[in-house]
Amino acid sequence: MNYSTEFRNHEDDAWYTVMVTLEENETLRVTYEKFTDEEDQLFIPSFFDSLEDLRDFENRFRPLSIQVQDHECRKLVKGVKVCASQHFIPNDLRFYDANVESVEEHPHSRKKNEECHCKFILSWLHGPNTGYMTEAEIGDICTVQPIVELDPAVASFLEIAKRRIELKSGQEIVACCNGEIETKKKPSLFERMQKGRRRAKRTVLVDGSPKGLGSPKVDLDENMEDMVLEGKRNVCMILMGNLDKELSPSTTVEFLRKHTQVSASVFIFSSLSSEIYTRGAIMSQTEQDFQKLCDFLTNPNHIIISSTGRPWTVIEKQVGLRNIKASIGTFPGSEDVAQDGKNRTSNSLKVVYSGTQEFKRASALRELFLEFFDQQVRLHKKLALLEGSEFEI
Repeated sequence: MNYSTEFRNHEDDAWYTVMVTLEENETLRVTYEKFTDEEDQLFIPSFFDSLEDLRDFENRFRPLSIQVQDHECRKLVKGVKVCASQHFIPNDLRFYDANVESVEEHPHSRKKNEECHCKFILSWLHGPNTGYMTEAEIGDICTVQPIVELDPAVASFLEIAKRRIELKSGQEIVACCNGEIETKKKPSLFERMQKGRRRAKRTVLVDGSPKGLGSPKVDLDENMEDMVLEGKRNVCMILMGNLDKELSPSTTVEFLRKHTQVSASVFIFSSLSSEIYTRGAIMSQTEQDFQKLCDFLTNPNHIIISSTGRPWTVIEKQVGLRNIKASIGTFPGSEDVAQDGKNRTSNSLKVVYSGTQEFKRASALRELFLEFFDQQVRLHKKLALLEGSEFEI
């Protein structure tokens, strides 16, 4: 049983120790270490519609990461990419990539074997804490190994799938020339995976087993939010800041439909009474609509302002339900969220164009808000760092 490969699972985006085998019918089987056979994943060449899909799939395989030993801690310097564990609910441990941001050095214990007590600040590259920094110990960290060559089974499967895609592309070109090809939008690789198999539930127990990437499995029930949002897993979101508190979602929906012909879902969030603005989320179900909205909202030749002159500001863009939930947490229960017990008023919107006095004023106000927002982000990261470490007030 050769578990010498890591696979980045599509469902939770975490790395798992796996064994890959190419079966007689050209099916690639991914077997997870210390999980039952029922958790195996099967991939067939016809599952991939494009070389882009295939490249994404290829990048989800790599050699097994190696646990860093206590005496090797000096290798973990700023900028080094690692694969490290994150703890969620009790007994839940998953592995994601991160960069080392800084190291807080402490003397090593030499009573028995050398024991590292250093603290490592990690900036997460994917997973639920993407973009945030947390503190880790040496036992949480593995070094990512260079890909000298892919596992032979994966390499063979990729070659078979590539030939199928190239052959299919040639056939589609002929069909297009004959006017026979359909223009129906094809689902993405991840959409097909979600449709083609039940949801994976993989969690790892922390049971005192050796440091590394494999431990027994427990199942977790889906929480209520996942059940409510089922069917919105491929949603795209644009998180907006500096909105007027009186702005209503219905006004925003109509305004966006008028200028982009896109019917988006709009959420306006509650804010503190001391705040003079609020945030909102504009969501679409397709990447095509998402791109139209982005083009309109970030066009350098105009700015969207409220009736009070407050300029809209794009704070963040996210694709995929998991990323969105990590970004803003729980969704409001309704698109029309009440503020301070009152319904939001319409608060009209308008577009001001470059070269006008309104544009100059809105541009200056937007720059001021972005400066304020960036300072908040830095303070939040510092607070998260302090909360995750031991310090005296």
